[in-house]
Amino acid sequence: MTSEFQLKNSIMNETQPITTGFVSSSTQIASNQQAATNFSQALDNAQLTSSLKNEQRVPVSSKPPLNRWRSLNFLAAHSTPRINRPWLHPDLNRSAKISAIELQNIFDTVTQGSVVKNTTELQAITPPASINTSSMGLFTSTKPLSLVDYPRPPADNGQGVHWIPTVSQSPEVVDRFVNEAVSMGMKWVLFLNEGTDIGANDYLVKKLTKAGIEPIMRIYTPGLTPIKGDIKEMVQHYKNLGVDYFQIYNEPNLMVETGGQYPNVDHYLDLWTTAARQVIDAGGLPGFGALSPQGEMDDRSFLQQTLVGLKKRGLTHLLDRSWLSMHNYTGPRPLNDPDGFMRFRQYDAIIKALLGRSLPIIGTEGGTHITEHVSEEKQIDMVTNAYKYMREQREPYNFAYTYWILANGHDSAWDEHALIRPDGPTELAKALKKMASGAK
Repeated sequence: MTSEFQLKNSIMNETQPITTGFVSSSTQIASNQQAATNFSQALDNAQLTSSLKNEQRVPVSSKPPLNRWRSLNFLAAHSTPRINRPWLHPDLNRSAKISAIELQNIFDTVTQGSVVKNTTELQAITPPASINTSSMGLFTSTKPLSLVDYPRPPADNGQGVHWIPTVSQSPEVVDRFVNEAVSMGMKWVLFLNEGTDIGANDYLVKKLTKAGIEPIMRIYTPGLTPIKGDIKEMVQHYKNLGVDYFQIYNEPNLMVETGGQYPNVDHYLDLWTTAARQVIDAGGLPGFGALSPQGEMDDRSFLQQTLVGLKKRGLTHLLDRSWLSMHNYTGPRPLNDPDGFMRFRQYDAIIKALLGRSLPIIGTEGGTHITEHVSEEKQIDMVTNAYKYMREQREPYNFAYTYWILANGHDSAWDEHALIRPDGPTELAKALKKMASGAK
């Protein structure tokens, strides 16, 4: 592990220490049957909704089939492959040799000039009449946004959390868990919105922004399929409520998102560029990537090919107002492992090699979860120190680290990942609350 870390850092040339410390935790968890019952009843109201039918919302499954979250399966073991495919790396530990070759190929491609030259003419984007005047400067300039131009929450600390994985919740649920997020010091929250639906998440967005939290919307779609409805209208609506960031598609390098087909960069770009134009025209900032760290197609290779593909299409101007979504899960890897928490360094190196500049990288899923290889004590130490890194040492392009998940919905598959459970907050949640309060 040490030699792999040293070799990759010599490639990245960005060696930077992480300050780590021991975080003690209690193993006693209070149990309250009535509280658990109330919690379950509240979450029962947090249902997905589909398009209107006969003027009424029709509840559907709380989230996609379990295999849609197959990318998380690698958290259960350090050396067991998720699926038996010949193109998969045999375990979570990708070799340093493979990583070095992949990254060097990217740099060689740029150096040899084989990448199609970026278009020099930037297309002006007309801001919609309904966007807030305070954001007008972001959309009237033809120059790429600088990192400091992108919106951030007040008193930004880089700490994020993934909201309940359903696309709408009752006001009671929203009130409770926004308060929980605030108590843990969260400043970024990613939530799911059912396609181009308008209204279901109004209350949530208002509560988040009032609490000084930057909301990130993931436009939920069932895999890599065209987004139905009016994207511009939906983005304009939520832009006016305080949403700037809109993630388009999720884990396109994973076969469960591509209908069982091997991931195809061109197909992803066909869909993403169509939606991204509409998000930008409406005043939003589209997110791309959201790549699985254990997809059938390597995430770094997918990112590199995506950027090259945009160059060939003459569409890199779309990235002038875009950001990269990241899923930097750690599994049992130490925080200084470049294939885990610090995956953002590899992504940034690829982006700079092909664009000549950095883009904001925002974590939208991530974390360290308890497995046979990760004790609760180790989980607390790793997650609290990851958040400490974000507060004290993060890079200018590294906007947020986002833990999966705050609380769970209907599907019990991810109960063990939730910070807040029917029997109360986990020891990790308690540690985060203590850290946010400044208590020693």
